[in-house]
This record gives sequence, C-alpha cells and structure tokens, in this order.
Amino acid sequence: MTLNLDKSDWKRVAFGDVVRNANEAVRDLDAAGIDRVIAMEHLQSGELHISRWGSAEDGTTFTRRVKPGQTLFGKRRAYQRKVAYARFDAVCSGDIYTFEADETRMLGQILPFVVQSEEFFDHALGTSAGSLSPRTNWRELAKFEFDLPPLDEQNRIADLLWAIERHRVALVRGKAALSDVLGKLSATLLSALPSRTVLSDHVTTRSGPSFAASDVSSAPVDGAVPVIGIPNTKPDGSMDLANVGYVSGLPASVGTIDDSSLVLIRTNGNRQRIGNVYMPPREAHGHAVSAFQFLMRVAESANREFIYWVLRDPAMQARMSDAASGTTGLGNLAVKWLNALEVPWSDEPGVRAAVVERLKGVDEAAQQVAAEATSLETLRASLLEAIFGGLDVAVS
Repeated sequence: MTLNLDKSDWKRVAFGDVVRNANEAVRDLDAAGIDRVIAMEHLQSGELHISRWGSAEDGTTFTRRVKPGQTLFGKRRAYQRKVAYARFDAVCSGDIYTFEADETRMLGQILPFVVQSEEFFDHALGTSAGSLSPRTNWRELAKFEFDLPPLDEQNRIADLLWAIERHRVALVRGKAALSDVLGKLSATLLSALPSRTVLSDHVTTRSGPSFAASDVSSAPVDGAVPVIGIPNTKPDGSMDLANVGYVSGLPASVGTIDDSSLVLIRTNGNRQRIGNVYMPPREAHGHAVSAFQFLMRVAESANREFIYWVLRDPAMQARMSDAASGTTGLGNLAVKWLNALEVPWSDEPGVRAAVVERLKGVDEAAQQVAAEATSLETLRASLLEAIFGGLDVAVS
C-alpha cells in the first residue's frame, strides 16, 4: 500500500512561523525541581529517545531549560544529525536548541520528524558557519520551508511514525539484551573448558604491509592487491568490502585472506577497537590487510570459528585493549604478547564445536533483530521523504 497523501490542502509554511525556539533559562535547578543535565554527547544520531544524561548534583554551567514535549536539535556539527524528543525536565547545553510547536497549527508530536527529515538537515548544513565546529543559527533555521498538512492529517501521520519508532526502539533494546546474553554465555562456556593453550600453538599472526599513499588506487589495476583497511572493519563486527584500496608494488609474499583467516585490529586511537576480531566472508579471499591490522592464519581451519569466538569474548577483548602499548594517540598490540596469550581450550573437537554452535545461535538471533531495526530505519527515512520531500512511497 501507499500513504495516499493528498497534499492539495497542505500549506507551505516557514519553520519559524509554526515553531518557537524556546530559549528559556533557569538558574536555580533545585527550585525548579530539575536534576538532569543533557549535553551534546547525550544525544545519539538517529535516536529520538534520550537514554543518557548527566546529574545536576555534579554541577553544571548549563541554563537552557528542557521541558517534556520539546524537540531538541544539536546546532553544532549538524551533520551528526542529533535530534531528540524530550520526555522529562532538564537543562541542556547551549549548543542544543529547544523547539516547541505552535499547537494551533502544528502538533508537537510531528515536530521531531520534521527536524529529522533530509530536507531540514540539508538546510541546517547549508546554513552552518565555522570550519572546526560549524554551527547553524535560529534565524536561518526559521526560514526553512515545508508543506504542512491539516491537524487531523498530522495526527494520522504522527501516529504512524511513532508506531514505527516504538517498534524500532524495542528492536534496538532487544538487540542489546541479546548481546548481553551472548557475552554472559560466552564467559560461562569458555570458563567451563578443561584446559588452556597458547594462541601461537594454533595460529600464525603477522601485520599487514606498509605502503605509500601514492601506491593506492580506488579501482583495480594490473598487479595491485586489494587491501582491507580500518574503515572496512566496522565496530559492529561486520566487514564492509566497499571502497577497498588497491595497492601496487606489494611483494609476492604478502599474506592474503583465505578460509583459514581471521582479521584482528592491531593499532587504533580508540583502545576499545584494538583486538576487535573479524571472520572474513568468502568475498574477502585474496585481500591483504593494512599495517593497522593483523592477519591470523589458523593452523587447522576447522578451529577457525572456535578461535574467533574465544577472541571475541568480552573479557578477552578487554585484555587485548588493556595490553596495547602507548599512553596517548595510537595504541598498538604486540605480536609477541598475542602469541603468548593463554586461551581456553578443549582437546575434544565436539566440545569446541558445541561452544561455537551455542554462541552462533544467539549471535544470529541478535543479527536478525538488528537487521529488522535497520529495515525500519530505512522505512522511516522513506516515509519522511514521502511526507516532507514530495514523493509517495509504498509501505509494506
């Protein structure tokens, strides 16, 4: 089906004509009954729900008041797309606008979706000024124009969009719960294994090659080797093979991915990413890895999945992050330390296979939930384009 939007009675309005920038200050938080503080880092891109905040008891210089029903918008670095719908009283950073709809013309429930629309973000980015930390301003945002439906139509649209949002949030929380279950199950299963072994008894590990930027091309050329870099190894554990570089002049001895391989992040400015491990898909066979990564070869390919789950265990991830050298800037994990790492083990192949099967089952369920949440995000974007961008869209 489609939204069947009849826009013949919609009115073209300027944002500032139907929305107020409620720049209200409050200085005595105790007297106002306010105990929460919202900074820019508490707003998450694509998340209308505010799930994190600071405590007023810890002290704050923020004075901009937040009231339930307001839509918050991060005016600094608008490309981060930080929009939220307030459901509690707070004060917030001066880099966050607090928008209120004129309820005689526009429902407050639909306002956050207007601000989430691609057209609004394009306008905000186009009117931002400053090089290091660009900011947009209310005077320019107030000029943004869009088509506004009658109130009864707004109510129907808001009901649909909020139903999608509630389902998406439930899926995101479900994914987080499954990830928590996975971590606890991993700790339980691995701690129950009867013995320990040294990692180097089962894998060989080497860093990727170094090369000059001038040796990299964005498209295949004769003699070039595709190289997976840090941008291709995502924080969510997936490997994205789009936009790999093709490097010329690498020696024939350079290691490339095959069905015995794992990829591990060796060097990163974010300590939490050091040690992140990836099981490359078949499409990655023949690719090398960058000098910021390790290419591991598991001696017996049947053990690859087991080693992967051992290294992915949250406690093991923390050990690798903590073992990285360097106190500032880039941290680095040493091959010597990794080779000497003791890991849980069982000499029984069936026991190792059972561990893999149970962990994979939970992980696959989590990935299915995550995929559904991603599909809803795509649907939401399509609906916002249909409503505020002038196109219709099929809804299934």
